[in-house]
Amino acid sequence: MRIRLLPLCSLTLITASLCGCIPTIPARPTATHLTMPQQWHEKMSASHQTMDEHWWQQLNDPVLNQLIDQALANNTDIAIAQTHVQAALAQEHAARAALLPTLDLNGGTTRAKSLNAVGVAAIARTEQPTFQAAYELDVFGKNRKAWKAGKLNRQATEAAAAATRISVIAATVKSYITLRALDAQLDLLQQTLVARKHELDIAQAKAKVGYTSQLELSQAQSEYADTLQQIPTTEASISQQEHALNVLIGSTSQTIERGLPLDKLQAPAIPDMLPSSLMQHRPDIIQAGLQLAASDASLASAQAQFLPSVSISASLGRVFSTNPIKEPVNIWSIGGSILAPIFEGGQLKANFDQSVAKRNEAAWQYRQTVLTALKEVEDQLSSGYRLQQKQEALEMERTAVARALHFAQNRYHIGYSPYLDVLDSQRNLLNVENQLIQNQANYLTSQVSLYQALGGGWQIQQQPVNH
Repeated sequence: MRIRLLPLCSLTLITASLCGCIPTIPARPTATHLTMPQQWHEKMSASHQTMDEHWWQQLNDPVLNQLIDQALANNTDIAIAQTHVQAALAQEHAARAALLPTLDLNGGTTRAKSLNAVGVAAIARTEQPTFQAAYELDVFGKNRKAWKAGKLNRQATEAAAAATRISVIAATVKSYITLRALDAQLDLLQQTLVARKHELDIAQAKAKVGYTSQLELSQAQSEYADTLQQIPTTEASISQQEHALNVLIGSTSQTIERGLPLDKLQAPAIPDMLPSSLMQHRPDIIQAGLQLAASDASLASAQAQFLPSVSISASLGRVFSTNPIKEPVNIWSIGGSILAPIFEGGQLKANFDQSVAKRNEAAWQYRQTVLTALKEVEDQLSSGYRLQQKQEALEMERTAVARALHFAQNRYHIGYSPYLDVLDSQRNLLNVENQLIQNQANYLTSQVSLYQALGGGWQIQQQPVNH
């Protein structure tokens, strides 16, 4: 049994020539092309080390490391992202199945009673198991291109899962930094409250013996109450921050263990990277590039829909019958078919145009993703540099305000200044120390955001993609 494919191939070429005008794939919009800058616009104070995959360990806080491990194991966003990868892998397998032959086994049996020519009733039973095979010759690459698109989409989903992982890690670190900043503010308020209570006790003792006025006593009482009322607000913020951390690490509501204080946390060392390096380190850029490549493959597959589909099929079976043939009979068939689109009411052209639009959308999305990445890095470079400058100014201000408070207290004790000067200096010092705590937290957060903007150290394993 020989299969003569030459006539089938000849007929395929003839049919392809009769399929009418096959649309040409247009080039991507010129404006979507992007040239990366050679250097950063903002100053980068970078180290000479490479990206650290476990960069959060540079903060040297074992409690934070444990929280990150819990987040990686239990965070729901990471788990959902993994289900997306599994779904994309299933779609890739479905697209690949079109490249393989289909094999079917069909078994049927019939039983019938009939009259023969002489009027005698007879019962016949027939069994016919059949093995069938069919295969589409992917002559013009329609199915191969669809499979390539599915594979690239799966890789893009893996990159999206990596981006989710980076986002969860960074959010956990930032949330922990915020929690430690709130702890520092609460500790400052509690220390201030002790000092205010001491001053109030002195004012009350002086008022009893007439050494101070009721005005100064009322001012001391007011200052003590003002500090006291700030503590419940800060404690509520701490509880809310703990709840937010519990959501990130996928845990039920519980108290978060504390590690290093805020001023002992070390900002991660920023690697020396050029803007072009974002293409290899930012998973969202890799994802957008893979989606663009997948849209190109889908567009090529849509173009191939205008060409004929060539299929071959074969079947082999055996017939068992009790009447009239007693011996089994082998049966077989083999053939080929060509399905060429002639008139589809514009459906193929509409599908092609839709694929062109999706490809162009992916090209614009890729450009937007790169521009956003550049903006995020530049924003964090600018923020970190200026927060360092602000920290230096705040430390100078704290020294000056502490000196002013010392002088105000001395002048008040010898009767040269009113108690109001002491209160003003105390308020200024509390305000500056609160700003210092918040600025320290902001700087650490900006450095974490910068590491995240540079790619987070998570390396995506993938095939090179031409953009």
